[in-house]
Amino acid sequence: MLKIFAIKIITKIGQKTFKVFDGISHFANFVISFVNSFKSLKNVRFRSIYSIVISQIKFSGIDAVIIVIFIAMILGATVIIQATNNLPKFGIEDFLGNIMVVIISKELGPLVTALIFISRSGAAIAVEVATQKQNREILSMEIMGIDTKLYIIFPRIIASIISILSLMIIFNLAAFFGGYVISLSSVYIPFDVFSAAILEAFNFMDLFASILKSIIYGILIPFIACYYGFQPKSKFEIPIFVSRSVIRTLAVIIVINVLISAFFYL
Repeated sequence: MLKIFAIKIITKIGQKTFKVFDGISHFANFVISFVNSFKSLKNVRFRSIYSIVISQIKFSGIDAVIIVIFIAMILGATVIIQATNNLPKFGIEDFLGNIMVVIISKELGPLVTALIFISRSGAAIAVEVATQKQNREILSMEIMGIDTKLYIIFPRIIASIISILSLMIIFNLAAFFGGYVISLSSVYIPFDVFSAAILEAFNFMDLFASILKSIIYGILIPFIACYYGFQPKSKFEIPIFVSRSVIRTLAVIIVINVLISAFFYL
């Protein structure tokens, strides 16, 4: 009985492993086909790509500013509350700059911005592409000789990089401001002292890491969303693949965030 159970477990593990490698292989082929599509870049109308980029920036970036500021201010205030309750009041201005940069700018800023972007824009991109496929809009473009992977994915990557980088900057500024306002309730720190402490805690490596994260996130999030958007074979499968897109993008982004942080700061 135990032997049969062990065989079933091993079989299931083998099937899951094969399924994972098959999915990775399929995604790799999708990436290769996208890279190969750049050969037809000269045939693409840049006016149409420009319009897609602008509309994506409006939805993914501009429309997300309010929610990003709101969450950033809450997180910044939370960090300051914990700091002021657990650090000595005397000389706290020397610690707050480092704490805000380490917790907000290095880690929470890029990660939370990416999570907000995935939940809003990643899911929306997957739904949009899947709907276009089911309505045969993608087929119509292919019949007209348009390289759909280049036309659909490339402008969304450009828009995502710009949007994520801009939202990261806004997130950091809002978190610093929110943290400073809350800090005034427990200990008075002149604004110029607080600003100087934050600027002093920053270095070139922090800036480079944030830009690198925004570029990587800006490529991966729309790419994975578009990949799953191309997968549904019927309208009933759209919610399934959109859910997979969000969950797997979240997992990938968290792993990438850990790897980049480990590379730069360990």
